[in-house]
Amino acid sequence: MQSAHTQFQATSLPADDPRFMAALDLQIAQMRRVLELMAPSTIDAAFTHVPFDERMQAVASHG
Repeated sequence: MQSAHTQFQATSLPADDPRFMAALDLQIAQMRRVLELMAPSTIDAAFTHVPFDERMQAVASHG
């Protein structure tokens, strides 16, 4: 099966471009979503079967 890949190329928008604010708002919204998904409550919910001390030891050993 073949898949068509389009070449992605990012270009900078000057701050006076009318699309700049919309692009910035979109990027901020995407970053907020990533942070929301990474929130401790999400992580805790995903690993409720692992005792809290073990979770904290795992976090401490990777930091």
